[in-house]
Amino acid sequence: QYGFSRQSRENTLAQGRRRIQDVAGFMRLGNHFVDAAHRLYTVAVEKNFTQGRRRAHVVAACLYTACRQEKSQHMLIDFSDALQINVYV
Repeated sequence: QYGFSRQSRENTLAQGRRRIQDVAGFMRLGNHFVDAAHRLYTVAVEKNFTQGRRRAHVVAACLYTACRQEKSQHMLIDFSDALQINVYV
């Protein structure tokens, strides 16, 4: 039981990191944004924030938060465009 849930968590974190890298690459964000967003994603997984939410939305939230913390010029609408998510719904 323990080994299975640990493996599942590791898979979730690896998939999240790949998705973060994909979005960051599309938006031309550096590796420090990827690392910061992945740290936030890890906390989200540990706190079960990801349960019932689409991975793309959680990834976008983590990257957006990392951008805000780093004082990046990227705006929420940029993430909406990149992921084709309507933020007004």
